[in-house]
Amino acid sequence: MNQTNSITPTNVVGNVVDSIKDSGISGLLDYFTTLNSVHYVTFVINLLIFIFGKQIINNLSVQTIGVNQPRLRLLRLINTILFLTYLIAVAFQLQLASNFSHTGLLMLLIYLGSQFTHSLILKKYGRQREVEGTSLYVESHSSHSLHLLSLLLLGVMAGLIFLNIWGLEDWLQTTSFLGAIAVLVFTTKDYWLKDFISGIMVISNGNIERGDVIRIPNENILAIVLETRGTLTLLRDLIRNHNITIPNSLLLNEQVEILNTESRKGVSDFVDFNIGYDTPSESTQKFLEAVLKKACKLTSTINSEREGIIKLVSNGDHAVTWRLLYNLKAVHGVVEARNSINRAAYELQKEYGIELATPLTHSFPTGIPE
Repeated sequence: MNQTNSITPTNVVGNVVDSIKDSGISGLLDYFTTLNSVHYVTFVINLLIFIFGKQIINNLSVQTIGVNQPRLRLLRLINTILFLTYLIAVAFQLQLASNFSHTGLLMLLIYLGSQFTHSLILKKYGRQREVEGTSLYVESHSSHSLHLLSLLLLGVMAGLIFLNIWGLEDWLQTTSFLGAIAVLVFTTKDYWLKDFISGIMVISNGNIERGDVIRIPNENILAIVLETRGTLTLLRDLIRNHNITIPNSLLLNEQVEILNTESRKGVSDFVDFNIGYDTPSESTQKFLEAVLKKACKLTSTINSEREGIIKLVSNGDHAVTWRLLYNLKAVHGVVEARNSINRAAYELQKEYGIELATPLTHSFPTGIPE
């Protein structure tokens, strides 16, 4: 009967001990002198992180509400595992342990890279608050979305390097599972890639943020920005008071007006009126001044302390277009302010002898009928 030799944990430990006895310290030192540059780099990185781990975490992490101690413990754990696998790979020339060592080094570098990118994103796109006299950074929607994107990119890069370390490049062929996923992503890119990249650009630019009131004239949209997601942006329509979604590419391809109150002058809006040519400009001026006064009584969203501005913007074929500009106290009251202006104009038109109905010009192809 043929006998087979089985390998047990006891055999493995015995072989390791025998290898140490046979080689001795001098043998190990001789072997260390024949290492290639990759092993030296791994050893130096491990040593530096083991000594300066706390300083690295403190410098890579911004001051947040959370503490850095769990991050430091995770870094120490990864570093210890990497260092042990590295020593086993070098001392006993085990290819499998060498692969584990390189995988641990990859995990360590990816972890440090994620901490570094998170710190940069949080500093630029996070919110800074004062807590008990200390300036802290907290996550915003923009910083959270960009952090997830950076983790995705680092994960893809780590996966490719991992396959290369373990010699699994065949997994990337089109006949493999990962290859099939790559083909699926490539064939569907026309449906989501444009909006996905547009969402990244919108978030990174920081011009359109949560809570902003925007107007898209070509789409007849006046709404509050609720959230910018991967491919869509969620809005709250101010006129209809319900939620709507638009593709992120629309925010880049169309003209978008951003109404904000950061300026000392506040937010200005206007309403246009088409009035006939038979109405004198002085009468129109008095009429629009009265409209603004009455509208301020109808709603508190219009800033009554600032005077309105009246301009003639167009001499059209049917009527003269007059524009009444006014200032708002709160940008979210833009719809209510417009409704109040239009209502005041409607109620005062007879009192001032103004016809708000636009005059019409009729033309006949063969001339005026007899």
